[in-house]
Amino acid sequence: QDVITYYSFSGNIEPGDTKVVTATAPLKVRSLLKAQGDAVQEEEDVLRPRSGSRIEAGLAGTLTDVYVEEEETVPAGGELFRVADYDHPLVAIRVDEYDVGALQVGMEVTVYVHALDQTLFGKITDIGREAAVEGSIAYYDAKVSVPQDGTLRMGMSAEVTAVKDRALLATTLPIKAIQFDENNLPFVLCYGRGEEIVPQALTLGISNGSVVQVLDGIKTGETVFYPQEE
Repeated sequence: QDVITYYSFSGNIEPGDTKVVTATAPLKVRSLLKAQGDAVQEEEDVLRPRSGSRIEAGLAGTLTDVYVEEEETVPAGGELFRVADYDHPLVAIRVDEYDVGALQVGMEVTVYVHALDQTLFGKITDIGREAAVEGSIAYYDAKVSVPQDGTLRMGMSAEVTAVKDRALLATTLPIKAIQFDENNLPFVLCYGRGEEIVPQALTLGISNGSVVQVLDGIKTGETVFYPQEE
């Protein structure tokens, strides 16, 4: 059978991009051309100051917040509104320094969304170059793109899995069948010559926690013996 092991990372869904638009100079709001919750295009006008110019969204997405009202005076640098891209969501995960080398941009991964009991397929789009250090472990921020089918909401928790090792059509044994000698070397009991049951040393490969790959010692189809579970 196939034996596959995985890396697993926890994260949350977030917008593909966000933008908070600020006033580049002092202004007084003449009119709001869009309302909170409206869909906007990157070059679409959202706000008109008294000066007669117009202020664009700057990002295609949803107008999530409007921080000003009509006739309000806003200083330079003051926040006007926020736009978020909900149509191209990402899963933000943290990867420790021991696993980050196994990941690469463009790698396909599986994403399980807990709240929806739904499995999606995504791709790693970004891996941070600088780590956040907690205690003695360094963590790198990574992003995974996932398709939006209208059910994904920002903040939902998700589990991202990536293939670690793969052994296809491998000879396998249940973990419970493996025994260890006084030198902690693995073996199984099997038929020797005739009906005699003898220990057979094994060379093991990868394990998924239930079964383990056998590289050498027995072949597929042989009978092995192991203690009966109580």
